[in-house]
Amino acid sequence: MKKTLLSALALFVGYSVQAQTHFSDDFNDGDLNGWTSIDNDSDPATTAPNYDEWYNGDFSSYFSNLGAGSAVSRSWAANVAYSPDNILVSSAINLTAAPASGLSLLFNIGTLEASPYHAEHYAVYVTTGNSLSDITAATPVHETTLATPSAMGAVTVDLSAYAGQTVYISFRHYNCTDMNTLILDDVAVKNLQPDDAALNAVSLARYAQMGSNNTMQFAVENKGGNTITSLDIDWNDGASHSATIPVNIAAGATATVSHPTAVSYASVVEKNIVVAITSVNGNTDPDLSNNGGTAKINTVSAVVPKAVVIEEGTGTWCGWCPRGAVAMDYMYDTYGAGGQFVGIAVHNNDPMTVAAYNSGAGISGFPGCNVDRALLGESVSQGLFEGFYNDRKDMVVPASVTGTFSVTGNVVTVNASATFKTTFAAADYRLAVVITEDGVTGTGSGYDQVNYYAGGTNGAMGGYEALPNPVPAAQMVYDHVGRALLGGYDGQAASVPAAISDGTTANYTFNYTVPAGQVRSKMHAVVLLIDNSNGEIVNAKSMRLTSAGLDENQANIAMEVFPNPATDVVKVSFDAEGQDYAVTVYNLQGQVVRNIEVKQANGTQEVSVPVSDLASGNYLVSVSTNGVSHTKQITVK
Repeated sequence: MKKTLLSALALFVGYSVQAQTHFSDDFNDGDLNGWTSIDNDSDPATTAPNYDEWYNGDFSSYFSNLGAGSAVSRSWAANVAYSPDNILVSSAINLTAAPASGLSLLFNIGTLEASPYHAEHYAVYVTTGNSLSDITAATPVHETTLATPSAMGAVTVDLSAYAGQTVYISFRHYNCTDMNTLILDDVAVKNLQPDDAALNAVSLARYAQMGSNNTMQFAVENKGGNTITSLDIDWNDGASHSATIPVNIAAGATATVSHPTAVSYASVVEKNIVVAITSVNGNTDPDLSNNGGTAKINTVSAVVPKAVVIEEGTGTWCGWCPRGAVAMDYMYDTYGAGGQFVGIAVHNNDPMTVAAYNSGAGISGFPGCNVDRALLGESVSQGLFEGFYNDRKDMVVPASVTGTFSVTGNVVTVNASATFKTTFAAADYRLAVVITEDGVTGTGSGYDQVNYYAGGTNGAMGGYEALPNPVPAAQMVYDHVGRALLGGYDGQAASVPAAISDGTTANYTFNYTVPAGQVRSKMHAVVLLIDNSNGEIVNAKSMRLTSAGLDENQANIAMEVFPNPATDVVKVSFDAEGQDYAVTVYNLQGQVVRNIEVKQANGTQEVSVPVSDLASGNYLVSVSTNGVSHTKQITVK
């Protein structure tokens, strides 16, 4: 239900008692019907929508807790700074039969923009009249400047003084300028129950090393009228782990709560965990419908390096997008050599656009980015990229990712593989490959780069401040350009088995025909392992498609192959460093014909690989570990 004006009756769902609701609006019907918008400033009007007053906008792609509509007011839009005094007034809310106990106004409010453009100022008024003079003459019941960038937050305001009256509630966006966007949603007037908690989210490491202690955390919202001072929370993985946890959560606030019992398993396991808040302040929660949650955890037998993948939305038409190019170059210069940073430029509405990639990424604000497809629609800067990388590079992942390739004419055959370090009864993982190209140039006007940093008025930006606006195509070179999706944006179905045990290696072969005008020696093949259950990139490996057909990190493993040519057995000698290694033989079509795993190898190793049953011809032998590999070519007679 979108908008409701309800009598003061208790609502029952099963055995749960819901709070009495007198008014609510989630704005999901795409309009502001039932509200009055007052434009009390002299800012210029713009079109579609009119940014000089409150309007209905969809920001669900930025904040997962929002629906398809929100009430929105702007202090900056379409490159125009505003000094808003925009007032949104509700319809009449009848509280004549409402008890004073727990009577509250609840709403979610936040800002779209990162610091420092987040400091939107607003006030809330409760009045018995709905004229402009009624509102501006009143004292706000709540007033603040938003302090947290790029976030939505829940607010609760005590309305007990207004019980027995008919009132109007007004939201006023004012006393700020040249910020960005104020977003209002889920407005409600309710009589809250005394002790009512909601379990909004459960946080637990998705993958963890066996034997490690992992803290389970909960986002708990106080939806009642009393301050919550204690919670009984149980997590159950087949055995109950219950604890009484002291807290201090004010009415309307949300807090992060940690369970004192660590989640730990001594062996490789896959666990589904059920969580429940069983009491609040020692009392039964009157609404049990929102007290439960779940979590999954898999322990791994070995920790492998994780690559952080940042897919940056960009376009030659976007004047702020040089910021993304500069940030990407910094990341590659600083962190690229280790192979744990992978950056891809996903172009939008310019000659380098790959329609399926642009559509799949779904980036709507430019420059913007997705990080491992886990953080979506994020802002772009050198500092943000570095922060994303540092936050995620040490995450435990379930598999290492490697790849080899061969070249026949203009056809590149990429063999992608993932070696798992855990077990799954019914997984949904997929392999995919993204082809990228550096050094891309063009002669048409579509390759001109719009540049808002020209002249330095918007600060230094890696040299773009010294370039014109737009930068002519003849002066532009584009790197890390996403050229093709092999296996599709979501990955190749059935490329990874559903039942996985520790040590399982999944392989899939992709073919790419390099088009005329693209240069293979400037390309990379980025192998992705995607968790199709949530769309996130779990791990990745980037390979340069050099003419030699070898991995750009191959020098990190010293290996020898003999005899070469071979008839019966090929011996592969390499220096190991106490890790798991894979010795793999591929045919020139990229198909795996032999795979031998060497567990926890240390020192000089010599692995015998039988080849007598292989057809005569040339093959590739690869030694790989933790995303690093070395490849040599052999001949079988």
